Amino acid sequence: MSAAGPSNYTFLQITKPSRGTSVRLEGKILGFEYFESVYSPMITASMVQADVGGSVTDARTGLRGTLKDALPIEGFEEVAFNITTRYGELNFTKNPMIVTGSPMNVDDSQKQSVLIPMVSKYSIDSSKKPLEKVYQESRISDIIDKILDSLKVPKNKRNIEKTSNVDKVFGNHEPPLDVCLELCKKSIPETGKDPGYFFFETQDGFQFRSIEGLINEGIDRFSNAGYEDAHTYNYLGALDANLDNDENNFKVLLPPVVKRDQNQLNALKHGLYNVRVSTMNTLTGEYREKVENLLSSSNLGDKQKSPVDSKNFSKSYSYIINPGADEQGVSEEVLNSPSKYEPRAHMRYGLLHSQLVDIQVPCNVQLRAGEVIKLKLENITQDEKLLSIYNQHRSGYYLILHLCHHFDPANSYTSLTLARDTYGLYTSKK
Repeated sequence: MSAAGPSNYTFLQITKPSRGTSVRLEGKILGFEYFESVYSPMITASMVQADVGGSVTDARTGLRGTLKDALPIEGFEEVAFNITTRYGELNFTKNPMIVTGSPMNVDDSQKQSVLIPMVSKYSIDSSKKPLEKVYQESRISDIIDKILDSLKVPKNKRNIEKTSNVDKVFGNHEPPLDVCLELCKKSIPETGKDPGYFFFETQDGFQFRSIEGLINEGIDRFSNAGYEDAHTYNYLGALDANLDNDENNFKVLLPPVVKRDQNQLNALKHGLYNVRVSTMNTLTGEYREKVENLLSSSNLGDKQKSPVDSKNFSKSYSYIINPGADEQGVSEEVLNSPSKYEPRAHMRYGLLHSQLVDIQVPCNVQLRAGEVIKLKLENITQDEKLLSIYNQHRSGYYLILHLCHHFDPANSYTSLTLARDTYGLYTSKK
């Protein structure tokens, strides 16, 4: 069974809870797409359904009609599905996704085609329940855990990386998932030094992970038996046209599209190397100024190197520190000062996005946003290519920023947007 061949909808059902009506949809789907992103606190999906008018009985007329008009599709319907592929299942039978509406349809006299967008149920719950609570001083990771408690997210659907820093968080009547996103740049990992987290949802549940943690864990996994085989993709310029066998399952199907490559001028302007940090304490009147080296020790390629002399800086950050600003009475405590996390977090997010590449591969639902894969690109040389088949500069580890699993009646593909901070086939850890 080729990974790029048609996948099997073993279960696909839409339910309108207000009517208690369920309709099976297998065989009526023209296209189905599923999305994850480290930028997004919700998974999303969409499907295009074709209907000739016999899907469901309209309770108002008693006549059979289309799914959109006779059920009808108005939003908040539940879509449960299980799509079986060569490399596992995309199974949402126990946690159906929620329809947000039906913004587009095409009608003719005999058929209606409709686009049905869906989101995770937790994003709907989050929008219904703005946070009023104030979370007192505690680790940011513990606050994330409490916020997910408010959404009744099961413990086995959370992967929360511990933070070292403490903060006080105000709900301010914002959606819980939005509050979690706002805490990402403020968070410093317990076992690392670089601030900068992502809060996102995958098939496995919610992830609150540092960039440093994702990189280190992802690279370490390649030492596990069988992991490298299932997470390494090759691009050798030409692909056999036959996709009916397994030989092409881990080949890149189309030429990789480089969306961004390193720009050292922008890196200097945005302070990816040395910066000056100035602080003024309003309580004591103390002014401090220091030049900080922001080089990261966790990279997907070679170790990060600075073109700036250690005594010079390319950007300045200035902060007014107000001790006890969030406390009643008089306090000298400085709680989670932005001077501790903001410059380095800007560096870490900016560095990760130095290189962006889009690729398309045969469908692999085992992949997740936030995972690290190995991409091997063909070496271009006039010498003997067999001496070095793969490009030693651009090949190597990449982190998955976004993924889309696409299914249609003929084929199944996975599209990936990959990010990388430094060049090199091998990392500084190996």
